[in-house]
Amino acid sequence: MHILLIILQALGAIALFIYAMKMVSDNLQAISGEGFQHTINNLTRNNFTTFLTGTVFTTSIQSSSAASIFVLSFVNAGFINLRKAFGLIIGANVGTTLTLWLILVGLQFQLLYIALPLLIVAVPLYVSYQRNRRLIGETMIGFTMIFFALYFLKTFLPDIADFHFIQDLLNSQSSWLYARYLLFIVIGLLLTLVVHFSSASIAISVLLVTKGLPLELAAMMILGANIGTTFTAQLASFVGNKSTRIVANFHTCFNVFSALLFFFLVPFIISFLQQYIANSHILLITFDTIINVVTAIIALLFLNPISEYFEKKQIKTQESKRLDKMNFLLAAFGHNANLYLNEATKNILRLAAISRRTIQILGRMITESDEGKFKILKQRVLHLENESDQVEEEITSFLMKIYNLEINESKAIRINQLLVICHHLESISDIAIKMTAIHNKRRNSNSFITPNLRAHMSLMQQELNLAISFLYQNLSSSKDEIDLEKPREIEHRINQQYKLAEADLIKTIEKDKLATLSALYYKELIQNYELIGDHIYKANMTLSKN
Repeated sequence: MHILLIILQALGAIALFIYAMKMVSDNLQAISGEGFQHTINNLTRNNFTTFLTGTVFTTSIQSSSAASIFVLSFVNAGFINLRKAFGLIIGANVGTTLTLWLILVGLQFQLLYIALPLLIVAVPLYVSYQRNRRLIGETMIGFTMIFFALYFLKTFLPDIADFHFIQDLLNSQSSWLYARYLLFIVIGLLLTLVVHFSSASIAISVLLVTKGLPLELAAMMILGANIGTTFTAQLASFVGNKSTRIVANFHTCFNVFSALLFFFLVPFIISFLQQYIANSHILLITFDTIINVVTAIIALLFLNPISEYFEKKQIKTQESKRLDKMNFLLAAFGHNANLYLNEATKNILRLAAISRRTIQILGRMITESDEGKFKILKQRVLHLENESDQVEEEITSFLMKIYNLEINESKAIRINQLLVICHHLESISDIAIKMTAIHNKRRNSNSFITPNLRAHMSLMQQELNLAISFLYQNLSSSKDEIDLEKPREIEHRINQQYKLAEADLIKTIEKDKLATLSALYYKELIQNYELIGDHIYKANMTLSKN
């Protein structure tokens, strides 16, 4: 019963440590993540600055897994290329060792004594109505919880010496030495999958040494933890494009290569470090720093040819225009709404591209005389409308799930903007179906439209092509780069052209140059053109509502 109680207390301490690490990481992401996104290209001008950016950013948000998710999000949205992504990943691996040095401070010194006084400052900030103050307060509370968790871990982790059969197994000099090494790599990997933070599983490995775990086996757990931290990136790549999968695979291969490179060297490195470092905590974190720095140097030397190879391979195997279905995997991006909004915005662009192709096909229907080609155009509009409905449904469902995350006012406004834009874009496809049916009836009834009236319709078509292109451009731009003057001018010209077409239609009818049925079809067509223009204009104006 006593042993069971000790085990439960140790597991509780581990759970507290994981929760505290996640609390700190999530809040630091919320504070620094968005600003990092806006300045990333300025910070990644060359391989060295890219590496440093990855290192500093990972340290600032206290999680290499979270940093890798940010990198995947940037790649997925097209903000950075593969070379920059690889450099940031390499830096993230080194950054996580700096997090371990911070944890070491908590292990070496009795920071528990400053934890409660820290709460005196943290709690007033936490109950503040100002968002950033509240996030800072939560971060400070998270750090106090880390101090408590480290104290409990040191206190309640059972000594391996108390379990003689385990101690004999770990210290036996048998022919199964390397099999034992592999076993502890797997243990470190699985532990990281469970706790979700490599720094947490490495901290546990370090503490186990003080409880009797041999240094070499703890080092193997560290190698396994470094591999396990890539699982989150692999999971996130399922909701991304081909570039995100390439970056996730690079992250995994990079850490596996690191483990293979040092697997047989671990006993020699540990033996060498023992000559200069007596403290087992410092020794193991130094070991982790060495393997990450050395592997990073090797990778940086070959970064350019590696990235060039994958970029060329990517060009040769272009992805189809049809993207995979959107998947809301909470484990992928954690609770960072900004990264999910990047994914949603990318798919709004996909919906805008569908609308643009649909409008272009409507233009071809004005002058197409061949019946076979017209049927093909009709089928394309129907196919695009079905695709538009599916994408709109996916985006709407995706955005509604983001509401379940903790979001601030600006994120809520952005979600509402995307929902409204999504509605306007999907409406364009619905109108296109109506216009296709009108064109079809006009052709079947041999209804004639005069060249002058057709010219008005062609001019409206040109303006719509321009309007949807500006909408696509604005959706791709940052908030400061959105151009709303051109959409206003285009909308004004569409309305003017509609009035001219309507006036010319009346004159043509009065001169008995157009049959009643033809006039009705023409009237419906220009009305729908004007309606499409309204939807595009309203979608553009929605972007101005901050």
